[in-house]
Amino acid sequence: MARKIRNRLFRLHTWIGLYLSAFFTFMFLTGTLLVAGLEIESIGRPAIWTTLEEDKRTASFGQIYDGIKSAHPEGDVFVILKQPTSWFVDRTYGRTGWGENINYWTNPTTGTVIHETRDIGFNTILGGLHDTFLIDKRIVFILISAMSIPLLFQMVSGLITYRRFWKGFFRWPSSSGGFRSWAGGAHRLAALWAAPLVFLIAITSFFFLLGGLGIEGGKLKFQPPAPREAALPDGFDGSVIDAAEAHARAALPGFQPVNLAIPGGKAGSLRFFGLHQDFSYLRGEITVAVDPLTLEVLNIYTPADFRGLARLNHLMELLHYGVWGGAYSMVLWIILGLVATALAFTGSLVYAARLAPTVSTGSSNLRFWRRMGPLRWVYLLVLLATLFAVSWRLHSDAYIPSRVHPVDAKGAVAQLVLHEPLRRGTLIEIELRIGAPDVSAALVEVNGTAAQSVNLVRDGDKALGRFRFEPLETENEVIAYLKKPDGTEQKVTFRMGSPIW
Repeated sequence: MARKIRNRLFRLHTWIGLYLSAFFTFMFLTGTLLVAGLEIESIGRPAIWTTLEEDKRTASFGQIYDGIKSAHPEGDVFVILKQPTSWFVDRTYGRTGWGENINYWTNPTTGTVIHETRDIGFNTILGGLHDTFLIDKRIVFILISAMSIPLLFQMVSGLITYRRFWKGFFRWPSSSGGFRSWAGGAHRLAALWAAPLVFLIAITSFFFLLGGLGIEGGKLKFQPPAPREAALPDGFDGSVIDAAEAHARAALPGFQPVNLAIPGGKAGSLRFFGLHQDFSYLRGEITVAVDPLTLEVLNIYTPADFRGLARLNHLMELLHYGVWGGAYSMVLWIILGLVATALAFTGSLVYAARLAPTVSTGSSNLRFWRRMGPLRWVYLLVLLATLFAVSWRLHSDAYIPSRVHPVDAKGAVAQLVLHEPLRRGTLIEIELRIGAPDVSAALVEVNGTAAQSVNLVRDGDKALGRFRFEPLETENEVIAYLKKPDGTEQKVTFRMGSPIW
């Protein structure tokens, strides 16, 4: 009976491996690269690397904010990460004056900006490939995460069918029995060493599947701040942030904030995220919300306040991404990830060798490809779609339109829309969208030049027009004069700042 069960498990293990080995090879390889994706992307950026000791990284959140606003006064700051890793300077997610998402890298001692990087790069594209094949649909994420179930079955069934597997940890594959024997030995050896990682990846991926299906556990509820007229109150600067941090620390003695989220809307609060000696890093972060207007501490949440699956979310992410132990766990995950990649790849070699044991490897691989049936064309279509998605993401036409809001009026009055990025020496066309009613004509003054007329096209209650714009090396400003039939005129000013690239 035991032999029959093992034989059935082996046949099912082989059948699943036939169809999914290519998929698992791709996922393990991209996941392994993602562990150090940002490091790989930043090889040519020496400015953002540092060897500065932690006690010398003294720049406060307020200093970082002021440093960014000093270098890019028209830009916005969203999230500040102090010491994202021990080898990188401080990182901030923000937006340029012309509305393009950007990463600001600042000196960990002074808070001054030392480098800027674009939002899309090797790491983000690789992450998109790994998560959804760059198809940003929830259903794709769910389907990919669901592969954690057959992955877990493959590991369990493989260990069951590999009798006395505990004796094979140091059994090097032999080539004396031919290619098939070597491939089988390599597959079994890789499986044993990769088993801990593969089990963790399967479990954490299944957890992400539950999240994709909406099973996430209880979410934190934050008390609304005092009413204010804008996302940030008048006079908001680094000193306000530092004062808010002081209130957060006083409200929870021992709290060490490491990240800060700055509100992007009128109903948001300053949220400090960090550590506390009473809670392990593996359990999660402390969150303290502070009203940016009154500096009142609104909420304090510890890992003990999470409910349901939300309690495990932080731990699952640390384990899946390999950052639970800093640089040491990252290196371990990369090594084991390469072994897991070899595991999936040698699985296909074993099947190919079994199909054609007496012919060349190339011919057996061709038979392996044909044996996959209609699914091989699905793989081919996915590959072609992925290559197209990557080329599109890297192409200039893939730029996500950005919006510039006026500095002297509400955004509903008018806004500029850039369908291509602002770059040095590059002439672009900008769209003027007018939301104010009854505007019959518009003039635009570009960087102090004579005002030019814009041909407007009505779109319901709105009006649209386009004009050409050539950026200067210094500040770039557009002034729009909106004219109504009764002769009244409204002046609207847009400031985009100087090009970074």
